[in-house]
Amino acid sequence: MPMIRALTLHVRSRDLKFPEALELLREIKHSLEANGITVWTLRASLSEDFNWRDLRDLCRGDILLAAYHKEVRETPPSELESYLRTCSTGYATLLASSGDLDHLADIYMDLSKRVDEEYFTRIGVSYDEYLETPYFPLSSALRDAVSVAYRYVDLLLQHELSSWERVLNSFVSRVDTIIREKASEVGLRVYHDVSLSPWMEESVVEVIEKLGVVFPGVGSFSAVYAINNLLSRVANTVSSTGFNELMLPVAEDNKLKELAKSGNLRVKDLVALSTFCVAGLDMVAIPAEREYLRKLFEDTYTAYYVKRRPYGVRIIPTNRDTVTLGRFGTLSRIE
Repeated sequence: MPMIRALTLHVRSRDLKFPEALELLREIKHSLEANGITVWTLRASLSEDFNWRDLRDLCRGDILLAAYHKEVRETPPSELESYLRTCSTGYATLLASSGDLDHLADIYMDLSKRVDEEYFTRIGVSYDEYLETPYFPLSSALRDAVSVAYRYVDLLLQHELSSWERVLNSFVSRVDTIIREKASEVGLRVYHDVSLSPWMEESVVEVIEKLGVVFPGVGSFSAVYAINNLLSRVANTVSSTGFNELMLPVAEDNKLKELAKSGNLRVKDLVALSTFCVAGLDMVAIPAEREYLRKLFEDTYTAYYVKRRPYGVRIIPTNRDTVTLGRFGTLSRIE
């Protein structure tokens, strides 16, 4: 069944009473589940103006927390390490511009000597601006709001391609109605990121291949582009934010992991796709080599610059052929 992947509270203003807002988030979750809609995770995203140490009590609770937002040039690896170790539910965004990519590679190399690979699943790079999205780690707060992300691979696979837009519109509209009723009580706006994202057996590869291609072979670009056009139309029916695109987080999709392990999926395939129709380079294990990292950041920044849409990078540098990433399981390194 389709579900809400993330129900996220965005806190920009210090006038918003944080404990009361979190209680509202739990009330919204209760309302959704009373209507038969599962909420997978609750999250809180703070602006760059907040200090995560002021919210350390939240760091070991059931709320995932996006509380570390720093420009690359202001990010000591030791500080980032401290945050990730201290706040086990915490995610971090590093903000990079074109002139930061050398230093960004240095930070990743330094951090790779300090922490295990799993820690990198909680770090994302955003280019030129912070992003408002329910998707972690690249979530910030550009305003006080509630945002929603989804899991609905199985919803699409249960229906014919011709009805995908209709059934997705129906589900998102239903969620929107329920959440707005609660959020309006305290004046919070509601936004949706209708990106198509996988979770293990719920593979986006199966959705792409419903369009008559074998991913990532010839025809995959046009198939992904067609899916993104559909998502864009759905996003236009509600107040939307974030990416609203198909996502390819390799470690979160069993079929993508199989393709990586077999050598049929390469980093260049993912970067090429991200140039025009995928949210970024996500959950990919790559060589822990400084020059490789620098060139990869340059390529992904170029992809972002050409695309001119929200773009994120979440990579796991490693010297191993395979890594075990906790709940994400085993992931093969690719180049």
